[in-house]
Amino acid sequence: MSAKEQKVDKNALSERIADLYDLLVTAEDIHEITGNPPTTDMERVFSLEPVEGYDVNIGKGNFDYRKIYDEINLLYLRFLREVILDYARRTMESGVEFISFILRNGEYAIFEGEEDKVEIPMPKGVAQVHTHPGICVFSAKDLETADSLFIRGYVTVAVMNPRCLSVIYRRGVYTPEDQEDLKKLMKATSKAKNLDDIKSAYSSFKPPNLIFSNLPV
Repeated sequence: MSAKEQKVDKNALSERIADLYDLLVTAEDIHEITGNPPTTDMERVFSLEPVEGYDVNIGKGNFDYRKIYDEINLLYLRFLREVILDYARRTMESGVEFISFILRNGEYAIFEGEEDKVEIPMPKGVAQVHTHPGICVFSAKDLETADSLFIRGYVTVAVMNPRCLSVIYRRGVYTPEDQEDLKKLMKATSKAKNLDDIKSAYSSFKPPNLIFSNLPV
């Protein structure tokens, strides 16, 4: 049996995503400590008051810090199209899935799985995607994995084929309400009998701090 393909590398997109994640973690901590949402210029975090143990800038940035979530997601969509699209094509041809992570140190990792599945221990990271040979919709098992990743601090989780991709990303701290809604979607997906059932489940998926989008590649 041939060895499974593995790749660890970094590029400007993965490094920028990791840098933004560092900003985001600081901003989330400050929001929790002070009760006031900090701001950012996308390079620094600003607070109206000093926060012990954190190197923050006193003042106000141009953006609410929650824009960092959006920026991470936008950059990750670029990463998927530039780096993962070729793996998605290979999955469509062979049925063998791939999984990829953006790690917190700025590296990205890609691992080859099996036909119609890919399972590995989930490292600490920022974003995750795996390729699908069929429709680019999260399965109930994928949503279960997404729940565990959001608990661990991931921002973006995606599934992808050569024609489209589906993304769920955080736009705030992952709350029990978000988890409850995700589990409802998981249950509805597992019971779905056709594509219309899946569309109905996603149309009613409106958690407080999670954003779902289905996009063309």
